Amino acid sequence: MDYFAPFDAERCIGCGECFHQCPVMELPLDVARAEVARLDHALPTKHVLQRCTSCFACNFICPEGANPAQRILDRWHEQNRRSGRPARSRYFDPLAEDNFRTHLLGALPAEEKALLRQWTDTSPCEEIFFPGCNIITAPYLMQTKLLGDLNIRGTLAECCGEMYFRAGQFDKLRSVAAHLTAWSRRLGFKKMTLLCTAGWNLFTNVLPRYGAVFDFEVEHLLPRLVERFERGELTVSHPLHLTVTIQESCHAKFFGDQYMDLPRRLLKILGAEVVESRRNRERALCCGIGGGFSASSAYHPWNLTRETLRAWHEAKQTGADAVVSYCAGCLQMLSVGKLSYPTGMPVYHLLELARMATGEKLSRPQGARARRTLGGVVVKQGPLLLSRRRLVD
Repeated sequence: MDYFAPFDAERCIGCGECFHQCPVMELPLDVARAEVARLDHALPTKHVLQRCTSCFACNFICPEGANPAQRILDRWHEQNRRSGRPARSRYFDPLAEDNFRTHLLGALPAEEKALLRQWTDTSPCEEIFFPGCNIITAPYLMQTKLLGDLNIRGTLAECCGEMYFRAGQFDKLRSVAAHLTAWSRRLGFKKMTLLCTAGWNLFTNVLPRYGAVFDFEVEHLLPRLVERFERGELTVSHPLHLTVTIQESCHAKFFGDQYMDLPRRLLKILGAEVVESRRNRERALCCGIGGGFSASSAYHPWNLTRETLRAWHEAKQTGADAVVSYCAGCLQMLSVGKLSYPTGMPVYHLLELARMATGEKLSRPQGARARRTLGGVVVKQGPLLLSRRRLVD
């Protein structure tokens, strides 16, 4: 099944299951069918185009394989081209000069800034580890012996374009594809390893559809890490003895249960018990960033907050001791949401739990980073909420 193919109108039977079973909307079946009909006739919707978080669960739900998510992205793309996006979206534009990530980089400690300077190296090499935008804002995650010596290369300028893809900003995605093609050829590497599931999906399945031509192999780091624990190359000296619930990456579903089983296998090795949330795996809720992708939301802080708090509520309902994510972006969103959500549940990156279980001491600056993120939204995006200016891609 090609979950990235265009929407297939001939396959769609208007059953409404896509939006009825949608983990975000869960619309009554009659309402879901009415929304499908509105989309069929290019009419404004009452729910879908406004509330969709582009998690792509509907592509997996659709009994006919019609890929309804792509139709939503196409409609957003049309809206963006026709009317532009509100000025407030600029602060969440991954390649804007001043955005929510660059705001974080300015306050990093000297040790982490030194790491980032090393990662800017563009000399030719055979193999690289690609950090991705979210790890670049949390380079401390890579300060561990568990990963060995990695040749880390990449800056914020090498964003994979995931946010553009999920917002239907296809023209910008094509620019990203061209830039990354040129960048990868300049370095000349033959193998790229990532820890970011979103980046893995973009480099593997998405960017080549938007013009990228890559001459290298792409693999994810997680299978290698799990294998090292299972072989006994890495050992658990401090079992975790806690229950955790998993914040799934929206991109994990494209790699199937074999991939989504990996964090669960590793957590078991580390001594943690996984308590599944009501909506998990292919139907898991987005961490909250998806609340900003629709053309009408354009990263409105209320929509981002609503979806992040929804994810937190889902996690709390499990009764687990902690939330664990294997995506640094999810870690960032949940950390910001935790500032507004009264729960004692900590949120960890899976790599942090692996370090804890092997006896490494952690530095956890994520709370301070979350407060700076929230402050940037208030101070820098806040004034744009009143602007009537529109941005055209």
